[in-house]
Amino acid sequence: MFSLLIKGGTVVDGTGRPPFRADVGLQGAKIAALGLFDGVPAGKVVDATGLVVAPGFIDFHSHADAELLRDPEDRAKLAQGVTTEVIGNCGMSLVPGSQDTRPLLAAYTSPVLGEIPPDFQATGLAEYHSLLRRQGIAVNVATLAGHGSIRLAVMGMADRRAPRAELEEMCSLLRQAMAEGAWGLSSGLLYPPGCYAPTGELITLCRVVRQYGGFYVSHIRNESDGVLEAVEEALEIGREAGVPVHISHLKACGSRNWPKIPRALALLDAARAKGQDVSWDVYPYTAGSTTAASLLPPWAVAGGTAALQERLHSPEVRQEIKKAWQEGLPGWDNMVSSLGYDHLIINAVSHRENKDCVGLSLAQIGQQRSLDPGDALLDLLQSEGGNLAIETYHACEETLGMILQHPVTIIGSDGIYSGEHAHPRLYGTFARVLGRYVRERKLLSLEEAIAKMTSKPAARLGLRYRGRVTPGYYADLILFDQETIADRATFQEPARTPSGIKAVIVNGRVAYQEGRFTGERAGIILTSHTTGV
Repeated sequence: MFSLLIKGGTVVDGTGRPPFRADVGLQGAKIAALGLFDGVPAGKVVDATGLVVAPGFIDFHSHADAELLRDPEDRAKLAQGVTTEVIGNCGMSLVPGSQDTRPLLAAYTSPVLGEIPPDFQATGLAEYHSLLRRQGIAVNVATLAGHGSIRLAVMGMADRRAPRAELEEMCSLLRQAMAEGAWGLSSGLLYPPGCYAPTGELITLCRVVRQYGGFYVSHIRNESDGVLEAVEEALEIGREAGVPVHISHLKACGSRNWPKIPRALALLDAARAKGQDVSWDVYPYTAGSTTAASLLPPWAVAGGTAALQERLHSPEVRQEIKKAWQEGLPGWDNMVSSLGYDHLIINAVSHRENKDCVGLSLAQIGQQRSLDPGDALLDLLQSEGGNLAIETYHACEETLGMILQHPVTIIGSDGIYSGEHAHPRLYGTFARVLGRYVRERKLLSLEEAIAKMTSKPAARLGLRYRGRVTPGYYADLILFDQETIADRATFQEPARTPSGIKAVIVNGRVAYQEGRFTGERAGIILTSHTTGV
């Protein structure tokens, strides 16, 4: 007898093989059998006639670290078929940390992770995982240790190299996180304090990761004019430390850099041909979202948001910032130059007096306020306390298509929690791939797209029994209508859930069905010590 029987569906099993007709029988948390099971008893039957039955999606680039504490049902992701979140990306993780630097950590992470619950006191990964287990979670969770958070715990937001003692302290924090089940180290080298770290610091830390069989995930140092050099740096770190490398949200920002995408893919292919273990992810949008402070030269944000606000009182400092935008700095990702004020849109503010700026470009805000656009940005950063979210219109469909179609590419949402004007990728990523890029544009076959969201990220993590519809695997499943599945979230209405998703099952229990969250919290913590799950 099956605990749950899914009847009449078309299975896309995650391996890349063509779809096939089969019923799927579950026993408890696992898939027991595939076949035609007419008359076989089951505790519950789900009719999947006319639907695709696929593995639940693995969001390889999630920022749900704090959201899982605020909303254990993880509604934004569960409603689009995500059953596993990989958190701690871009160097930003809630742990490991330090009580002494908690206010700095909150300021550093809030534009991406959202507000940390006020009663959150954990400083280690085991404590954080314990909190999630106690409250229950609707999805599975795998955690990376954030380099930026580790550096902040040891050095604050200091713009300097780490002396030997501080580097060893960072290694110690990372060692503890890896021992407690982190899958690897992530970096956010665009953002302070990660941008202050030289390559050698990352190599040293990744040698700790190697001891635990982990991997290195990087928001690389430059995604604009210096994107090729930044890809090379990530590859160098992996080679020198002896760890696999994964590049987050691969892109080249600004039209003058779009021709670098084929060259970046060629660099990565060449590294793979030489035996280096490297992969990458992408989100299916031509616009991104990040913190407005990332538009500033690194020296301007040293010391954190309070120090930035103090600096912005100085006309001389403002002039130096505008000079950096015009002339650039060696190695710095100058997005004001590569994108221009017209392609930088304010999408979230905290103060009422700035609400009229939401949805406008910096160029439009400057015109509205009779200011140079650069001064308009600096005024907003000052009044908003340095915490300001922006949309970046950086890519084109042609380069996005090149990345999506590459056989190594996997999908990650990079959804950030910037309030009521969040990027629509938070709610729409996986449905958008299936609706826009499979059904409408036919850039990918259905089985290719499903593999990029299931078995391939599972293999990157090293999960042996997730990411496929196969007997013996855990029953993380999604049922959807391929004729109607589509993302509905927009920048104007970012919290709209997708259409066409009929049910989501996590570890054998129905967590979402026909637009309703069932309240089931069947998710588990996936640690690097339990690759069998």
